[in-house]
Amino acid sequence: MAFRFLKPFSTSLDWNGHAKRAEKTASRRDVEEENRSPRRREEDRSENDALQDTSDSSRREGETREEERPEPTEPTFVIDDNMAARFNSFLNILSPFSPLIPNGLNITPASIWMDWGGQNEFHGTDGVDRAWGLWGDDDIYLYDGNDVAYGGAGNDFILGMDGNDELYGGIGSDVMVGDVGNDTLDGGHGNDILLGGHGNDMFRGGEGDDRIEGGENFDVVHGDGGDDSIDGGNGNDLLWGDEGADTIIGGDGNDQVFGGIGNDLLQGGSGDDHMEGGGGADVMVGAQGNDYMNGGASNDRMDGGSGNDEMNGGTGDDQIEGDSGSDTIRGGDGNDELFGGLGNDYIQGGTGNDAIYGGTNEDGEIGDYMIGGTGFDVFYFETGDSGGTSGGPMDVIEDFVSGGDLLVFQDFAGATYLGEQDGFSNSPGAEVYFEQSQSDIYGAVTNIYVRDDNGLTADLSLTLIGHVDLTANDMFLF
Repeated sequence: MAFRFLKPFSTSLDWNGHAKRAEKTASRRDVEEENRSPRRREEDRSENDALQDTSDSSRREGETREEERPEPTEPTFVIDDNMAARFNSFLNILSPFSPLIPNGLNITPASIWMDWGGQNEFHGTDGVDRAWGLWGDDDIYLYDGNDVAYGGAGNDFILGMDGNDELYGGIGSDVMVGDVGNDTLDGGHGNDILLGGHGNDMFRGGEGDDRIEGGENFDVVHGDGGDDSIDGGNGNDLLWGDEGADTIIGGDGNDQVFGGIGNDLLQGGSGDDHMEGGGGADVMVGAQGNDYMNGGASNDRMDGGSGNDEMNGGTGDDQIEGDSGSDTIRGGDGNDELFGGLGNDYIQGGTGNDAIYGGTNEDGEIGDYMIGGTGFDVFYFETGDSGGTSGGPMDVIEDFVSGGDLLVFQDFAGATYLGEQDGFSNSPGAEVYFEQSQSDIYGAVTNIYVRDDNGLTADLSLTLIGHVDLTANDMFLF
């Protein structure tokens, strides 16, 4: 193994003991030289001159042979003043950096670099690189190969480029880019920026308020501590906010998004996404696709967006809106506000005093199917929501309790309550009546019909399962 030192290598550093032994040997020779007598030193010089003459040329039977020294070769191992070690050919290292490098580690053309302080820049090779930033603000470029870089303390920039790289930021606000390959990025302490690029990448933000972008393909992200901003990008991603008030966007693909502890904003993007709010008052937006949302603890807000979504409020006083599509909405525990939106929705209030808005129906025999659950529940309707003059699908309430729940009809101010009868009267003005009958689908039912002006047809109609003896106190018209 050849060595080249770009600056005189300090003998204060013991390189397997060779440097210090050389220094001690030189010092011992100096002392011996001083202690020899003048006569002895003169004899030694004469002997050395004679040896020099015979070594420069040898004569044997009239033939002269000159000894040639070999030309220096390119070193295979270079150490500079920043303790950067570069390997230019295959070699076997016997633990010069022990315990950083295991004994007997075979290394192909590559680089090992350690920054002992200050602001430095390191460019790797096409082989397998190892870089330790230690202290200072470092710029590390790893190029090809499956490389490992440690930023250490300071605000570092690390670029993985090609290969399956491992990038560790350490302490400080670091910027790390995986680029091409299946990379692992760990921000450590500080407010870091982690960018995955192409490949199936794994991220851990660490402590601090981090920004993490997965990029292409399947990514796994843990925000850890701090208020993190996470964007999964394209692909089917697995995203955790963990602690803090996090903002998580699934992006394209069928993503799994978990808010964790804190008041989080979760946005699924396009695709069929699965979102769990966890602890905290979370906001979840489904956007496109058939999404699943679970609010968890606290008071959550959800918007399903387009698609046939399933949303569960969990504990707390939640606000859930199905938007477009035929959605399944469950309020869970607490006093919830549930909006079906456009489409034929299934809405269940759960425990608590809930407000349930069925919304506008689509074509079909049944419109919105609603269950209030336990508690004093209020069901809201307006013209065009259910049944009506077009003969559209009628909304159904499974468990309406007279005196325990309330029906609210909007756009019917001043309507006259007719009670149980067969139809509207010939008198002008808004009217409401109910009739009890048998249904092929539900058995015993109570149908309610409401008109907003003259005529014999209803502008709104709905069905209560069971024979319910309604009173005027069960309805509020405005």
